[in-house]
Amino acid sequence: MPARYRWAVVPRADRFPKLWTDWLRAGLVVLLVVATTGVVVFRRDLGRLATCNDGWPGTAAWSAAGECVGLSDGSYDFGLDRFTAVLQTIGHQNDAAADSCDPDGTPVTVGVLTTMTDRYTGGRAVHELEGMAAGQRHANGTGCVHPMRLVVANIGAYGPESEGLEVAQSLADRPDVVAVVGMGLSQEQAARTADLLAQAKIPMVSDVITAEGFDQTGSREDQPQFESCDAGISYQNGIGRDYFYRVAYRNRVQVDRLATVTARPDFVMVPTGGSDPYTCTALPMVQRRFGGDITEVKFDADESTTVLQTAKRICGTAKDVTVAYIARGSDLARLLFSLDEAFGSGQCAATSVTVASTSDGQRLRAVEDNPMLEDLRVRALRSASFTSGRVRLLTTLVAGADKQRADNPGYADLEDSFTGAGFDLAHIDDGWAVNAYDSMVTVSEALRTLSAAKPVQRSQVNTAISGFSAAGQAVRGAGGMITFDNSGNRADSGPPVVRVCPLPPAAGTRPPRTTSVPADAGKPATC
Repeated sequence: MPARYRWAVVPRADRFPKLWTDWLRAGLVVLLVVATTGVVVFRRDLGRLATCNDGWPGTAAWSAAGECVGLSDGSYDFGLDRFTAVLQTIGHQNDAAADSCDPDGTPVTVGVLTTMTDRYTGGRAVHELEGMAAGQRHANGTGCVHPMRLVVANIGAYGPESEGLEVAQSLADRPDVVAVVGMGLSQEQAARTADLLAQAKIPMVSDVITAEGFDQTGSREDQPQFESCDAGISYQNGIGRDYFYRVAYRNRVQVDRLATVTARPDFVMVPTGGSDPYTCTALPMVQRRFGGDITEVKFDADESTTVLQTAKRICGTAKDVTVAYIARGSDLARLLFSLDEAFGSGQCAATSVTVASTSDGQRLRAVEDNPMLEDLRVRALRSASFTSGRVRLLTTLVAGADKQRADNPGYADLEDSFTGAGFDLAHIDDGWAVNAYDSMVTVSEALRTLSAAKPVQRSQVNTAISGFSAAGQAVRGAGGMITFDNSGNRADSGPPVVRVCPLPPAAGTRPPRTTSVPADAGKPATC
Protein backbone atom coordinates (compact mmCIF):
# COMPACT_ATOMS: atom_id res chain seq x y z
CA MET A 1 0.00 0.00 0.00
CA PRO A 2 1.47 3.41 -0.95
CA ALA A 3 2.39 5.84 1.81
CA ARG A 4 -0.19 8.43 2.91
CA TYR A 5 2.26 11.35 2.40
CA ARG A 6 4.97 12.12 -0.10
CA TRP A 7 8.22 12.87 1.76
CA ALA A 8 6.15 12.58 4.96
CA VAL A 9 4.74 16.05 4.30
CA VAL A 10 2.66 16.39 1.10
CA PRO A 11 -0.59 14.36 1.13
CA ARG A 12 -1.19 11.94 -1.71
CA ALA A 13 -4.32 12.80 -3.68
CA ASP A 14 -5.34 9.12 -4.01
CA ARG A 15 -5.24 8.53 -0.23
CA PHE A 16 -6.96 11.60 1.23
CA PRO A 17 -10.31 13.27 0.94
CA LYS A 18 -9.90 16.84 -0.28
CA LEU A 19 -10.08 18.61 3.09
CA TRP A 20 -7.96 21.53 4.30
CA THR A 21 -6.71 19.49 7.25
CA ASP A 22 -5.02 17.13 4.81
CA TRP A 23 -2.46 19.91 4.16
CA LEU A 24 -1.73 20.73 7.79
CA ARG A 25 1.68 19.03 7.77
CA ALA A 26 2.80 20.89 4.63
CA GLY A 27 1.54 24.19 6.03
CA LEU A 28 3.51 23.74 9.23
CA VAL A 29 6.70 23.07 7.25
CA VAL A 30 6.18 26.20 5.15
CA LEU A 31 5.64 28.30 8.29
CA LEU A 32 8.81 26.88 9.83
CA VAL A 33 10.88 27.76 6.74
CA VAL A 34 9.48 31.31 6.61
CA ALA A 35 10.11 31.83 10.32
CA THR A 36 13.67 30.54 10.08
CA THR A 37 14.41 32.85 7.13
CA GLY A 38 12.95 35.79 9.02
CA VAL A 39 15.17 35.08 12.02
CA VAL A 40 18.28 34.96 9.80
CA VAL A 41 17.37 38.26 8.10
CA PHE A 42 16.49 39.85 11.44
CA ARG A 43 19.79 38.71 12.99
CA ARG A 44 21.73 40.16 10.03
CA ASP A 45 19.94 43.50 10.25
CA LEU A 46 20.18 43.51 14.04
CA GLY A 47 23.93 42.95 13.69
CA ARG A 48 24.15 45.98 11.43
CA LEU A 49 22.12 48.05 13.87
CA ALA A 50 24.21 47.04 16.86
CA THR A 51 27.79 46.95 15.60
CA CYS A 52 28.26 50.22 13.68
CA ASN A 53 26.49 53.54 13.01
CA ASP A 54 27.89 55.04 16.22
CA GLY A 55 25.38 53.19 18.35
CA TRP A 56 22.39 54.77 16.62
CA PRO A 57 19.87 52.51 14.87
CA GLY A 58 20.49 52.33 11.14
CA THR A 59 21.88 50.14 8.39
CA ALA A 60 23.99 52.62 6.43
CA ALA A 61 27.15 51.09 7.92
CA TRP A 62 27.77 47.55 9.05
CA SER A 63 30.49 45.24 10.35
CA ALA A 64 32.52 43.15 7.90
CA ALA A 65 35.79 41.33 8.54
CA GLY A 66 36.14 43.07 11.87
CA GLU A 67 35.71 46.65 10.67
CA CYS A 68 32.88 49.02 9.88
CA VAL A 69 32.07 49.61 6.22
CA GLY A 70 29.23 51.34 4.41
CA LEU A 71 28.08 54.94 4.03
CA SER A 72 28.55 58.10 6.08
CA ASP A 73 27.26 61.62 5.45
CA GLY A 74 30.21 62.95 7.45
CA SER A 75 28.98 62.64 11.02
CA TYR A 76 30.10 59.00 11.39
CA ASP A 77 33.80 57.99 11.29
CA PHE A 78 33.49 54.16 11.06
CA GLY A 79 35.23 53.85 14.42
CA LEU A 80 38.48 55.25 12.97
CA ASP A 81 39.67 58.14 15.14
CA ARG A 82 42.19 59.46 12.61
CA PHE A 83 39.31 60.22 10.22
CA THR A 84 37.09 61.93 12.78
CA ALA A 85 38.16 65.50 12.05
CA VAL A 86 37.88 65.31 8.25
CA LEU A 87 34.51 63.54 8.39
CA GLN A 88 33.20 66.16 10.80
CA THR A 89 34.34 68.81 8.34
CA ILE A 90 32.47 67.06 5.54
CA GLY A 91 29.40 66.88 7.78
CA HIS A 92 29.54 70.62 8.47
CA GLN A 93 30.05 71.38 4.77
CA ASN A 94 27.11 69.16 3.89
CA ASP A 95 24.90 71.14 6.27
CA ALA A 96 26.09 74.46 4.81
CA ALA A 97 26.20 73.35 1.16
CA ALA A 98 23.59 75.82 -0.07
CA ASP A 99 24.86 78.86 1.82
CA SER A 100 27.03 80.24 -1.01
CA CYS A 101 25.27 78.70 -3.99
CA ASP A 102 22.64 79.89 -6.40
CA PRO A 103 19.40 79.89 -4.34
CA ASP A 104 17.60 78.36 -7.33
CA GLY A 105 20.25 75.68 -7.82
CA THR A 106 19.15 72.07 -7.40
CA PRO A 107 21.30 70.13 -4.90
CA VAL A 108 23.43 67.11 -5.83
CA THR A 109 25.18 64.33 -3.93
CA VAL A 110 28.60 62.98 -4.92
CA GLY A 111 29.78 59.62 -3.62
CA VAL A 112 33.33 59.26 -2.29
CA LEU A 113 34.31 55.60 -2.64
CA THR A 114 37.50 54.89 -0.70
CA THR A 115 39.41 52.32 1.29
CA MET A 116 40.34 53.81 4.64
CA THR A 117 42.18 50.84 6.08
CA ASP A 118 43.88 48.85 3.34
CA ARG A 119 47.58 48.27 4.04
CA TYR A 120 48.51 49.81 0.69
CA THR A 121 47.06 53.21 1.62
CA GLY A 122 48.80 53.93 4.91
CA GLY A 123 48.48 57.46 6.27
CA ARG A 124 47.69 58.79 2.81
CA ALA A 125 44.04 57.71 3.11
CA VAL A 126 43.40 60.64 5.47
CA HIS A 127 45.08 63.01 3.00
CA GLU A 128 42.91 61.67 0.20
CA LEU A 129 39.70 62.33 2.10
CA GLU A 130 40.94 65.80 3.06
CA GLY A 131 41.50 66.49 -0.63
CA MET A 132 37.89 65.46 -1.33
CA ALA A 133 36.64 67.75 1.44
CA ALA A 134 38.73 70.64 0.09
CA GLY A 135 37.27 69.98 -3.36
CA GLN A 136 33.76 70.13 -1.93
CA ARG A 137 34.59 73.41 -0.19
CA HIS A 138 35.85 74.85 -3.48
CA ALA A 139 32.79 73.56 -5.37
CA ASN A 140 30.40 75.20 -2.92
CA GLY A 141 32.26 78.51 -2.97
CA THR A 142 31.81 81.56 -5.16
CA GLY A 143 29.89 80.83 -8.35
CA CYS A 144 28.37 77.59 -7.09
CA VAL A 145 25.41 76.47 -9.18
CA HIS A 146 24.44 73.15 -7.57
CA PRO A 147 25.00 72.75 -3.80
CA MET A 148 27.20 69.67 -3.40
CA ARG A 149 26.86 67.18 -0.55
CA LEU A 150 29.21 64.23 -0.08
CA VAL A 151 28.42 60.73 1.07
CA VAL A 152 31.56 58.79 2.03
CA ALA A 153 31.57 55.10 1.17
CA ASN A 154 34.21 53.13 3.06
CA ILE A 155 34.88 49.71 1.52
CA GLY A 156 37.37 48.72 4.23
CA ALA A 157 40.45 46.68 3.38
CA TYR A 158 40.67 44.61 0.22
CA GLY A 159 40.52 40.88 0.75
CA PRO A 160 38.36 37.77 0.29
CA GLU A 161 35.85 39.03 2.89
CA SER A 162 35.65 42.58 1.51
CA GLU A 163 32.14 43.92 0.99
CA GLY A 164 33.25 46.63 -1.38
CA LEU A 165 30.75 45.64 -4.05
CA GLU A 166 27.87 45.79 -1.59
CA VAL A 167 29.02 49.24 -0.45
CA ALA A 168 29.19 50.37 -4.08
CA GLN A 169 25.69 48.98 -4.64
CA SER A 170 24.49 51.13 -1.73
CA LEU A 171 25.75 54.18 -3.62
CA ALA A 172 24.19 53.05 -6.88
CA ASP A 173 20.83 52.56 -5.16
CA ARG A 174 20.71 56.19 -4.04
CA PRO A 175 18.99 58.26 -6.74
CA ASP A 176 20.54 61.50 -5.42
CA VAL A 177 24.11 60.31 -6.20
CA VAL A 178 25.04 61.78 -9.60
CA ALA A 179 28.77 60.91 -9.65
CA VAL A 180 31.40 58.98 -7.71
CA VAL A 181 35.02 59.97 -7.06
CA GLY A 182 37.93 58.01 -5.58
CA MET A 183 37.17 54.39 -6.54
CA GLY A 184 39.86 52.84 -4.32
CA LEU A 185 43.14 51.31 -5.51
CA SER A 186 44.34 49.37 -8.55
CA GLN A 187 42.75 46.12 -7.43
CA GLU A 188 40.58 43.50 -9.11
CA GLN A 189 37.61 44.49 -6.98
CA ALA A 190 37.88 48.09 -8.22
CA ALA A 191 37.37 46.82 -11.77
CA ARG A 192 34.17 45.02 -10.79
CA THR A 193 33.03 48.07 -8.83
CA ALA A 194 33.49 50.29 -11.88
CA ASP A 195 31.39 47.94 -13.99
CA LEU A 196 28.66 47.90 -11.32
CA LEU A 197 28.46 51.70 -11.20
CA ALA A 198 28.60 51.95 -14.99
CA GLN A 199 25.54 49.73 -15.20
CA ALA A 200 23.79 52.32 -13.04
CA LYS A 201 25.07 55.01 -15.47
CA ILE A 202 27.05 56.78 -12.76
CA PRO A 203 30.14 58.66 -13.99
CA MET A 204 33.31 57.95 -11.99
CA VAL A 205 36.49 60.01 -11.63
CA SER A 206 39.24 57.91 -10.11
CA ASP A 207 42.06 59.67 -8.29
CA VAL A 208 44.87 57.13 -7.64
CA ILE A 209 44.21 54.07 -9.84
CA THR A 210 47.11 53.76 -12.30
CA ALA A 211 47.29 50.11 -13.43
CA GLU A 212 47.13 49.22 -17.10
CA GLY A 213 43.73 47.92 -18.16
CA PHE A 214 41.91 50.16 -15.69
CA ASP A 215 40.31 52.43 -18.26
CA GLN A 216 37.44 52.18 -20.71
CA THR A 217 39.37 50.28 -23.40
CA GLY A 218 41.75 48.10 -21.41
CA SER A 219 44.60 50.55 -22.22
CA ARG A 220 44.42 49.32 -25.79
CA GLU A 221 46.75 51.99 -27.19
CA ASP A 222 49.47 51.00 -24.69
CA GLN A 223 49.35 47.38 -25.87
CA PRO A 224 49.66 46.03 -22.33
CA GLN A 225 50.59 42.45 -21.54
CA PHE A 226 48.76 40.63 -18.79
CA GLU A 227 50.73 37.38 -18.74
CA SER A 228 52.30 38.34 -15.40
CA CYS A 229 48.85 38.72 -13.83
CA ASP A 230 46.79 35.93 -12.30
CA ALA A 231 44.35 34.05 -14.50
CA GLY A 232 40.73 35.14 -14.54
CA ILE A 233 41.31 38.90 -14.33
CA SER A 234 38.41 41.13 -15.37
CA TYR A 235 40.19 44.31 -16.46
CA GLN A 236 42.09 43.27 -19.59
CA ASN A 237 39.23 44.47 -21.81
CA GLY A 238 38.57 47.67 -19.90
CA ILE A 239 36.32 48.73 -17.03
CA GLY A 240 33.36 51.08 -16.52
CA ARG A 241 32.77 51.46 -20.25
CA ASP A 242 31.62 55.00 -21.16
CA TYR A 243 31.58 56.15 -17.52
CA PHE A 244 35.11 55.77 -16.06
CA TYR A 245 37.77 58.52 -16.02
CA ARG A 246 40.98 58.93 -14.06
CA VAL A 247 43.11 61.93 -13.17
CA ALA A 248 46.04 59.73 -12.07
CA TYR A 249 48.73 59.07 -14.66
CA ARG A 250 48.65 55.46 -15.77
CA ASN A 251 51.70 53.24 -15.36
CA ARG A 252 52.84 53.37 -18.97
CA VAL A 253 53.12 57.15 -18.87
CA GLN A 254 55.04 56.95 -15.59
CA VAL A 255 57.46 54.33 -16.91
CA ASP A 256 58.05 56.45 -20.02
CA ARG A 257 58.88 59.43 -17.81
CA LEU A 258 61.32 57.38 -15.72
CA ALA A 259 63.03 56.21 -18.91
CA THR A 260 63.84 59.81 -19.87
CA VAL A 261 65.87 60.44 -16.71
CA THR A 262 67.39 57.11 -15.68
CA ALA A 263 69.86 54.68 -17.14
CA ARG A 264 68.74 51.21 -18.14
CA PRO A 265 68.05 49.39 -14.85
CA ASP A 266 70.34 46.57 -13.78
CA PHE A 267 67.46 45.02 -11.84
CA VAL A 268 63.71 45.30 -11.65
CA MET A 269 62.28 44.60 -8.21
CA VAL A 270 58.81 43.08 -8.10
CA PRO A 271 56.73 41.09 -5.62
CA THR A 272 56.04 37.40 -6.17
CA GLY A 273 52.73 36.36 -7.69
CA GLY A 274 50.42 38.18 -10.06
CA SER A 275 47.47 39.14 -7.89
CA ASP A 276 48.31 42.86 -7.74
CA PRO A 277 47.35 44.70 -10.95
CA TYR A 278 49.54 47.68 -10.04
CA THR A 279 52.70 45.59 -10.31
CA CYS A 280 51.81 42.78 -12.70
CA THR A 281 50.79 45.21 -15.45
CA ALA A 282 53.80 47.52 -14.94
CA LEU A 283 56.48 44.82 -15.14
CA PRO A 284 56.07 44.08 -18.89
CA MET A 285 56.03 47.84 -19.53
CA VAL A 286 59.42 48.24 -17.86
CA GLN A 287 60.95 45.31 -19.72
CA ARG A 288 59.67 46.58 -23.07
CA ARG A 289 60.42 50.27 -22.50
CA PHE A 290 64.05 49.79 -21.46
CA GLY A 291 64.69 46.94 -23.90
CA GLY A 292 66.13 43.53 -23.25
CA ASP A 293 65.55 41.13 -20.42
CA ILE A 294 66.25 43.02 -17.18
CA THR A 295 67.08 40.75 -14.25
CA GLU A 296 64.11 40.41 -11.93
CA VAL A 297 64.64 40.30 -8.18
CA LYS A 298 61.53 39.22 -6.34
CA PHE A 299 60.33 39.46 -2.77
CA ASP A 300 57.29 38.27 -0.87
CA ALA A 301 55.09 41.22 0.08
CA ASP A 302 53.74 39.18 3.00
CA GLU A 303 57.20 38.33 4.37
CA SER A 304 59.38 41.32 5.22
CA THR A 305 62.63 39.34 5.54
CA THR A 306 62.62 38.71 1.80
CA VAL A 307 63.21 42.42 1.19
CA LEU A 308 66.54 42.11 3.01
CA GLN A 309 67.48 39.18 0.78
CA THR A 310 66.64 41.28 -2.27
CA ALA A 311 68.90 44.09 -1.03
CA LYS A 312 71.77 41.63 -0.66
CA ARG A 313 71.33 40.49 -4.25
CA ILE A 314 71.36 44.08 -5.51
CA CYS A 315 74.54 44.71 -3.51
CA GLY A 316 76.36 41.90 -5.29
CA THR A 317 77.16 44.06 -8.33
CA ALA A 318 80.34 46.14 -8.04
CA LYS A 319 79.31 49.33 -9.86
CA ASP A 320 76.71 52.10 -9.80
CA VAL A 321 73.48 50.13 -9.73
CA THR A 322 70.04 51.24 -10.91
CA VAL A 323 66.95 49.39 -9.68
CA ALA A 324 63.47 49.82 -11.16
CA TYR A 325 61.18 49.41 -8.17
CA ILE A 326 57.84 48.13 -9.49
CA ALA A 327 56.03 47.44 -6.25
CA ARG A 328 53.85 49.07 -3.61
CA GLY A 329 55.42 51.83 -1.55
CA SER A 330 54.75 49.96 1.69
CA ASP A 331 57.97 47.95 1.22
CA LEU A 332 60.16 50.72 -0.20
CA ALA A 333 61.42 52.10 3.13
CA ARG A 334 62.51 48.61 4.14
CA LEU A 335 64.53 48.28 0.93
CA LEU A 336 66.29 51.62 1.42
CA PHE A 337 67.03 50.81 5.07
CA SER A 338 68.34 47.34 4.14
CA LEU A 339 70.66 48.87 1.53
CA ASP A 340 71.99 51.32 4.13
CA GLU A 341 72.65 48.49 6.57
CA ALA A 342 74.52 46.57 3.88
CA PHE A 343 76.67 49.61 3.08
CA GLY A 344 77.27 50.30 6.76
CA SER A 345 78.46 46.76 7.43
CA GLY A 346 80.70 46.69 4.36
CA GLN A 347 78.58 44.00 2.68
CA CYS A 348 77.50 46.00 -0.38
CA ALA A 349 79.85 45.90 -3.36
CA ALA A 350 77.87 48.51 -5.32
CA THR A 351 79.41 51.97 -5.43
CA SER A 352 75.91 53.49 -5.31
CA VAL A 353 72.30 52.40 -5.73
CA THR A 354 69.62 54.47 -7.49
CA VAL A 355 66.08 53.24 -6.92
CA ALA A 356 63.58 54.45 -9.56
CA SER A 357 59.95 54.04 -8.52
CA THR A 358 56.56 54.74 -9.98
CA SER A 359 54.27 57.12 -8.10
CA ASP A 360 53.56 54.85 -5.13
CA GLY A 361 57.09 55.70 -4.04
CA GLN A 362 55.64 59.02 -2.89
CA ARG A 363 54.34 57.08 0.11
CA LEU A 364 57.70 57.76 1.76
CA ARG A 365 56.75 61.44 1.92
CA ALA A 366 53.73 60.69 4.13
CA VAL A 367 53.69 59.87 7.84
CA GLU A 368 52.63 56.25 8.31
CA ASP A 369 49.69 55.37 10.55
CA ASN A 370 51.50 52.15 11.54
CA PRO A 371 54.19 53.03 14.16
CA MET A 372 56.54 50.27 13.00
CA LEU A 373 56.38 51.41 9.37
CA GLU A 374 56.78 55.04 10.42
CA ASP A 375 59.93 54.23 12.40
CA LEU A 376 61.32 52.35 9.40
CA ARG A 377 60.46 55.21 7.04
CA VAL A 378 62.21 57.81 9.20
CA ARG A 379 65.27 55.59 9.68
CA ALA A 380 65.55 55.05 5.93
CA LEU A 381 65.22 58.74 5.03
CA ARG A 382 67.75 59.76 7.70
CA SER A 383 70.21 56.92 7.14
CA ALA A 384 73.87 57.66 6.42
CA SER A 385 73.74 56.20 2.90
CA PHE A 386 70.59 58.10 1.95
CA THR A 387 71.90 61.34 3.44
CA SER A 388 75.23 61.04 1.59
CA GLY A 389 73.52 60.18 -1.71
CA ARG A 390 75.03 56.74 -1.94
CA VAL A 391 71.45 55.47 -1.97
CA ARG A 392 69.05 57.64 -4.01
CA LEU A 393 65.33 57.49 -4.64
CA LEU A 394 63.77 58.81 -7.86
CA THR A 395 60.01 58.69 -8.25
CA THR A 396 57.30 60.03 -10.47
CA LEU A 397 54.85 62.37 -8.79
CA VAL A 398 51.29 61.26 -8.11
CA ALA A 399 50.16 64.43 -9.86
CA GLY A 400 51.81 67.53 -11.22
CA ALA A 401 51.69 68.86 -7.67
CA ASP A 402 55.31 69.92 -7.46
CA LYS A 403 55.31 71.32 -10.98
CA GLN A 404 55.07 75.09 -11.36
CA ARG A 405 53.22 75.64 -8.12
CA ALA A 406 53.71 79.38 -8.26
CA ASP A 407 52.41 79.54 -11.84
CA ASN A 408 49.34 77.36 -11.34
CA PRO A 409 46.23 79.19 -10.04
CA GLY A 410 44.61 75.79 -9.51
CA TYR A 411 47.21 74.90 -6.92
CA ALA A 412 46.59 78.17 -5.09
CA ASP A 413 42.87 77.30 -5.06
CA LEU A 414 43.71 73.96 -3.44
CA GLU A 415 45.86 75.62 -0.77
CA ASP A 416 43.12 78.14 0.03
CA SER A 417 40.44 75.45 0.31
CA PHE A 418 42.72 73.10 2.25
CA THR A 419 43.68 75.63 4.90
CA GLY A 420 40.16 77.06 4.95
CA ALA A 421 38.89 73.61 5.91
CA GLY A 422 41.44 73.49 8.74
CA PHE A 423 43.79 70.90 7.22
CA ASP A 424 47.60 70.76 7.44
CA LEU A 425 49.28 71.83 4.17
CA ALA A 426 51.97 69.21 4.80
CA HIS A 427 49.36 66.63 3.81
CA ILE A 428 49.39 67.88 0.23
CA ASP A 429 52.96 66.91 -0.58
CA ASP A 430 52.54 63.17 -1.14
CA GLY A 431 50.08 63.99 -3.95
CA TRP A 432 47.08 61.96 -2.83
CA ALA A 433 45.21 65.05 -1.61
CA VAL A 434 46.02 66.80 -4.90
CA ASN A 435 44.52 64.07 -7.07
CA ALA A 436 41.56 63.67 -4.73
CA TYR A 437 40.88 67.40 -4.98
CA ASP A 438 41.24 67.30 -8.76
CA SER A 439 38.76 64.43 -9.09
CA MET A 440 36.24 66.50 -7.15
CA VAL A 441 36.98 69.64 -9.16
CA THR A 442 36.40 67.65 -12.37
CA VAL A 443 32.89 66.78 -11.18
CA SER A 444 32.16 70.30 -9.93
CA GLU A 445 33.27 71.83 -13.23
CA ALA A 446 30.93 69.44 -15.03
CA LEU A 447 28.07 70.55 -12.74
CA ARG A 448 28.75 74.21 -13.53
CA THR A 449 27.82 73.54 -17.16
CA LEU A 450 24.31 72.36 -16.21
CA SER A 451 21.17 74.41 -15.69
CA ALA A 452 20.69 75.54 -12.09
CA ALA A 453 16.91 75.18 -12.00
CA LYS A 454 16.63 71.64 -13.37
CA PRO A 455 17.38 68.41 -11.46
CA VAL A 456 20.77 66.98 -12.40
CA GLN A 457 20.84 63.66 -14.20
CA ARG A 458 23.77 61.24 -14.05
CA SER A 459 23.93 61.11 -17.83
CA GLN A 460 24.28 64.90 -18.01
CA VAL A 461 27.27 64.86 -15.65
CA ASN A 462 28.87 62.07 -17.67
CA THR A 463 28.40 63.93 -20.94
CA ALA A 464 29.98 67.05 -19.46
CA ILE A 465 33.01 65.13 -18.14
CA SER A 466 33.54 63.40 -21.47
CA GLY A 467 33.71 66.87 -23.03
CA PHE A 468 36.89 67.68 -21.08
CA SER A 469 39.13 66.64 -23.95
CA ALA A 470 41.89 67.92 -26.18
CA ALA A 471 39.24 69.11 -28.62
CA GLY A 472 37.03 70.64 -25.96
CA GLN A 473 37.19 72.25 -22.55
CA ALA A 474 39.85 71.56 -19.89
CA VAL A 475 39.65 71.49 -16.11
CA ARG A 476 42.07 73.67 -14.19
CA GLY A 477 43.24 71.32 -11.47
CA ALA A 478 45.77 71.68 -8.67
CA GLY A 479 48.00 69.23 -10.53
CA GLY A 480 47.70 71.03 -13.86
CA MET A 481 45.19 71.19 -16.68
CA ILE A 482 43.06 68.05 -16.98
CA THR A 483 41.68 66.54 -20.17
CA PHE A 484 40.74 62.96 -21.01
CA ASP A 485 41.38 60.81 -24.06
CA ASN A 486 38.88 58.40 -25.61
CA SER A 487 39.80 55.74 -23.03
CA GLY A 488 39.09 58.06 -20.09
CA ASN A 489 42.79 58.45 -19.30
CA ARG A 490 44.41 61.73 -18.42
CA ALA A 491 45.79 63.12 -21.66
CA ASP A 492 49.08 64.97 -21.29
CA SER A 493 52.81 64.27 -21.22
CA GLY A 494 52.80 62.90 -17.71
CA PRO A 495 54.16 63.74 -14.26
CA PRO A 496 57.64 65.04 -13.45
CA VAL A 497 60.26 62.77 -11.94
CA VAL A 498 61.80 63.97 -8.70
CA ARG A 499 64.53 62.89 -6.32
CA VAL A 500 63.35 62.47 -2.74
CA CYS A 501 65.78 64.23 -0.44
CA PRO A 502 66.87 63.11 3.06
CA LEU A 503 64.65 63.93 6.00
CA PRO A 504 66.27 66.56 8.27
CA PRO A 505 66.73 65.56 11.94
CA ALA A 506 64.19 68.11 13.18
CA ALA A 507 61.63 67.92 10.37
CA GLY A 508 58.71 67.12 12.65
CA THR A 509 55.72 66.14 10.51
CA ARG A 510 56.96 67.97 7.42
CA PRO A 511 57.56 65.61 4.49
CA PRO A 512 60.98 65.37 2.85
CA ARG A 513 61.39 67.85 0.06
CA THR A 514 62.12 66.87 -3.53
CA THR A 515 64.26 68.19 -6.34
CA SER A 516 63.59 67.94 -10.07
CA VAL A 517 65.52 65.34 -12.03
CA PRO A 518 67.17 66.59 -15.25
CA ALA A 519 66.22 64.77 -18.44
CA ASP A 520 69.74 63.40 -18.70
CA ALA A 521 70.55 59.98 -17.27
CA GLY A 522 74.19 60.95 -16.76
CA LYS A 523 73.39 64.09 -14.77
CA PRO A 524 72.02 63.22 -11.30
CA ALA A 525 69.76 65.57 -9.39
CA THR A 526 71.26 67.04 -6.24
CA CYS A 527 69.41 67.71 -3.00
